[in-house]
Amino acid sequence: MVRRMADRNLRSLTSTTLADQAYEALREAIISGELAPREKITERGLAERLSVSPTPVREALRRLEQDQLVERRGPRSVRVAELDDATALEIRQVEGTLRALAARLAAANATPSQLARIEGLLEQGDDEMERLAEILARGGTPLALTDLAPLLQITRDFHLQLNDASNNLVLLRLLSLVDAFSMTQRLRRLQGELRQGEPTYFELVQRYSEHRAVFNAVRAGDGEEAERQMLAHAAADALGAVH
Repeated sequence: MVRRMADRNLRSLTSTTLADQAYEALREAIISGELAPREKITERGLAERLSVSPTPVREALRRLEQDQLVERRGPRSVRVAELDDATALEIRQVEGTLRALAARLAAANATPSQLARIEGLLEQGDDEMERLAEILARGGTPLALTDLAPLLQITRDFHLQLNDASNNLVLLRLLSLVDAFSMTQRLRRLQGELRQGEPTYFELVQRYSEHRAVFNAVRAGDGEEAERQMLAHAAADALGAVH
């Protein structure tokens, strides 16, 4: 019996299913704010927007419900979840600790190609910081969310790539759960900061420079320093939205 079972060919697996693609697309839409907190959504409506049948959307929504990114209000009623301030703070605290651990592990486990990708992102960030300085020098007007969008994407990619460089699958799974929550909250906080005329360019430079300090420690293989720098960066991030 065991031999007969072993002799059977298992069905070949595909790397990505439509349900996986729907899940990633909807998760990103929630993170970016395209699907806003408390917005009511339907399987059919989402299926039409994604140009797929309702079946993969139904599976994607089940996963998003498990992630607590959407909540079911009834048999056919689903809406995007909204966090209260206390829960959002708890998530940021957990995220900071997990990111610090990822930085420590990356110092030991990052491959040369991973380090090169992270450094490339920092170089793109340097270019963005110069562009923002030019915008301010030309008109002296406060920065808008559209001005900061490229830098936000670069810093998010930096953290995602640094997390990946930990090469720890359990840690990456945990980080993937908190990332969605933290990004939606960070965008809302940033919009509030911009309405108040913040952040200043000096504050942007300070926050952004912390990424280079973390990377330098990782590249040097100094896990303890990488963890320390990331914890300090996470603590500062609790006060501002540009991470």
